[in-house]
Amino acid sequence: MTSKSTIDCSAVATWLAEFSGISTGIIGHHTLQRAVGERLEGTGLDDITAYLELLLSSPQEQQNLVELVVVPETWFFRDRQPFVHLRAHISALIAEGLPTQPLRLLSAPCASGEEPYSLAMTLLDMGLPTDCFRIDAIDICRQSIRKARQAVYGKHSFRGVSEAEKTQNFQVTPQGLALNPAIRQTVHFKCANLMRCLVENGSTYDVIFCRNLLIYLEDAASQHLLETFASLMRPGALLIVGSAETGKVPPSLFQPIRESFVFGFLRREEPSSLPPAAASSTDAATDALTDSAPASPRRRERPARPPALETGASRRRALRAAAPANAVARTAGRTRSSGEPATGRELDECRQELERNPYCDATYLRLAQLLEQGNQTDAAIDCLQRCLYLQPNSRQALEAVIALTKQAGQMERSRQFQGRLARLLP
Repeated sequence: MTSKSTIDCSAVATWLAEFSGISTGIIGHHTLQRAVGERLEGTGLDDITAYLELLLSSPQEQQNLVELVVVPETWFFRDRQPFVHLRAHISALIAEGLPTQPLRLLSAPCASGEEPYSLAMTLLDMGLPTDCFRIDAIDICRQSIRKARQAVYGKHSFRGVSEAEKTQNFQVTPQGLALNPAIRQTVHFKCANLMRCLVENGSTYDVIFCRNLLIYLEDAASQHLLETFASLMRPGALLIVGSAETGKVPPSLFQPIRESFVFGFLRREEPSSLPPAAASSTDAATDALTDSAPASPRRRERPARPPALETGASRRRALRAAAPANAVARTAGRTRSSGEPATGRELDECRQELERNPYCDATYLRLAQLLEQGNQTDAAIDCLQRCLYLQPNSRQALEAVIALTKQAGQMERSRQFQGRLARLLP
């Protein structure tokens, strides 16, 4: 059997990016090698070429591999503040009069169901009848969807949930806490590839929660997904993303909400033709209006499909060549010379450490430094976003990602991270 450490997974990595948008540079090459090694053992194959042929022809094998590289991490009312803002957003819609059609909400990816069920509990706690809203929940992993439909959870799912909330919404069973059936029936689960299933969806959403997926995706894939979301959202609809993902949201399509720890956006009335700097300058003047008066849910016109956004690749290359090197090293206090490239051994050590402990923000910060030394600016930015996902208030990571996004010509993303840094306490 081929050693897992010697497997050439480059072709599988290309397939994974095309199939799901997932970047091997973010999840780690060791993670993919380990997953492919397990599938080689599971299929009895010892040749990567033969395995790739099987992968391309077998939907079941595609599912088997994806299940190994996607690690869901969620719990009820995670980072509570987005759900607090959701109440205010829905209350504003109610004040204008609910539409004849139910409110539509989407949780994607939904993992094992804690997030969409938290959406349901929020709306039910507001007194909304079940026929006034519908929640769709999508995830690529069958195992996660199976657990979500069973709706029986252990203590890991209840971090930050009060005993009163448990008593009100769950029943004690030998297997764990079972969600009340009245809440379960409000969520409609689907196992599907999010990058492919939404085009045929046909729904128009008032709220979309898409948290902690974009950080795992290639830039082109995240851009495509956000444009698809925009085409499925009413003007004024609410988008919630993860704390490390705000810089990926295009300002031409979404207007940021200036509220601490919400990480939310409103779908613009029309796609903005302003350049990012000009679009950003209008946000402060309209913040009060967007917070107090979201667009009426009775409006049914679907936004036009947004035009392709310019990538500015030539400008980024020029800025990378001209900008001073090693922003991460400066902010992390490293002593390595900016002209000294990172070694493969150092990169491997960081990635192996993340294999052992994937929740270490300091290791992501160190890996970002090494990637920047190798002129892998985009990968370094992605690592810093992972660091900020784990440690949202890391000044070192924020200062580094501000410098790198500015260096890469991503001025709007840099300004958004500057805003986060400014909101931190001294």
